[in-house]
Amino acid sequence: MPPARLLAPLLTLAVTLAGCAPVTVRPARAPALDLSGPVPDVVILSVSGRCAPPCLPPRDNWDYLTSRGTVDLLADAIAGVGYRVQVAGYASNAAATYVSRQARAEQRGYAALAADFARMREVWLEKPRPPRLVLLGHSQGVAWLHHLARVNPDVPFALQIDLDGICAAWRSDHGAALRAQPPGTSGTPSALTACDLVRVPGRTLRNKDVVWPNVARHLEVLSKRLPARASESGGYLLNYLFDPTRNARPDGSTRGLEVFVSGREDHSAVSYPNSDALAWAAGRTVRLAQDWKRADAGLAGLN
Repeated sequence: MPPARLLAPLLTLAVTLAGCAPVTVRPARAPALDLSGPVPDVVILSVSGRCAPPCLPPRDNWDYLTSRGTVDLLADAIAGVGYRVQVAGYASNAAATYVSRQARAEQRGYAALAADFARMREVWLEKPRPPRLVLLGHSQGVAWLHHLARVNPDVPFALQIDLDGICAAWRSDHGAALRAQPPGTSGTPSALTACDLVRVPGRTLRNKDVVWPNVARHLEVLSKRLPARASESGGYLLNYLFDPTRNARPDGSTRGLEVFVSGREDHSAVSYPNSDALAWAAGRTVRLAQDWKRADAGLAGLN
């Protein structure tokens, strides 16, 4: 192992080189969100996080959760229980669309997610059997999705999955773009506040660490704190960034919340489909989808 005084520079170099590596953009294998078609049973909305140096976030952020197959892993887990699943992936950027130089392709940001969600409310969510909604976020993507749940308090979300959510550089990355957007409905909090501090009983959290009442179940993955050999998903011996805070409800409780600390995986590694983190999250998701199936069968028996 290198001397301790060399670890930080080596880690910085490794992260920089990782950022230089070309990225591969792939669509999901799961059916894409189609708001003009039949209502699916489940919709997965995912938001990826901040890209690594030397890219320039948020301009170069991209939807890696789709390209890596992470979204497909969860879609397959739910589809395996017998549900029809559609997916949509977004990047950590306030804009609707933009071109990421990292991915060399057009990306869709939070404004596109908000527009898709507003349309979904119109065409699907008022139906007698609306789709169950699943949120999947990594890094900064977690903050965007907690904000989405917060500003849609009347919409139930069946499951939210956080993969090591962070607020690093939130206002410096997105502040100018969010302030330039037209104001929303009076009283609706701006996404600028997604990382602001808020008091819950006995604790001070950031809004991205609050699981809002309209989220039925929540799975939180935290990356490793101590040096450890990497898992099959890769990563580094030392973790360069991690979420230090466990989530809670606004009343301070942890009702419906589960936490997994991935002892072998760093902040990036937890987002790969072959990670210990995703194995845990997918397993929990299968159990939850089986519960949905039993609940649906019970409702069918009453009709």
